[in-house]
Amino acid sequence: MYKNWLKLLWCENLVSSPSAMWMLPLVAGGGLLLLADMQAETLMRFEQIAAVVEIIMPLTVMFISTGLILREQEENSLVFVAVRSSLAILWVRRLCALFLWYSFWLGILIIIYHFFYLPISIIQMVFASASVSLVLIGVSSVAALIAREMSAGYLTGTFLWGICLITHKFSFGILGPRLYLFYLWFGTKEGIGTDGWLLNKLSLMLVGVMFILASIFLLRSRERFFT
Repeated sequence: MYKNWLKLLWCENLVSSPSAMWMLPLVAGGGLLLLADMQAETLMRFEQIAAVVEIIMPLTVMFISTGLILREQEENSLVFVAVRSSLAILWVRRLCALFLWYSFWLGILIIIYHFFYLPISIIQMVFASASVSLVLIGVSSVAALIAREMSAGYLTGTFLWGICLITHKFSFGILGPRLYLFYLWFGTKEGIGTDGWLLNKLSLMLVGVMFILASIFLLRSRERFFT
């Protein structure tokens, strides 16, 4: 039974988000290019790792997650065999599966960094990446559900991501050390230290969960029968 459920979940995610199967390992594989730069100093290596796990990987998972439900709604193809479920439950189930797949490739990438590039804290990097991912997923999902357009979610999430990256000093001044997305990367790049990283990531995770709960609320009242 458990094996069949996992197989069902895998097939469902292949249908709802086929890009996740190749995009996440592709981006993680691209992150291994850092290993070619063995001449960089320790701080530069840490900054490069933070850029991959805290900036690039969360953007990738945000793009994948926005279409978990809305793509099928827009294409009128939200159908699954012998299942009666609310859209909220369907979305949460798919999001959890996506996060497991994301964590798998992220974990492999960070472990390789740890042993072959720079002895970093694996837990710190996973936590940093997950918290940013939750915020981007939550913001893009809420925007997409309110506007009823996937493109609105992509634009909103990318705008927040781009503002924090391109105008990092301005964004850090506005959002502060608790809510700025790329705290580890920024703290290393600007030489201000990363002592407050845990409080930053806990705050971001709380914000991300709140947006995800808002997404669930938006989906909760809409129920469909699958045949």
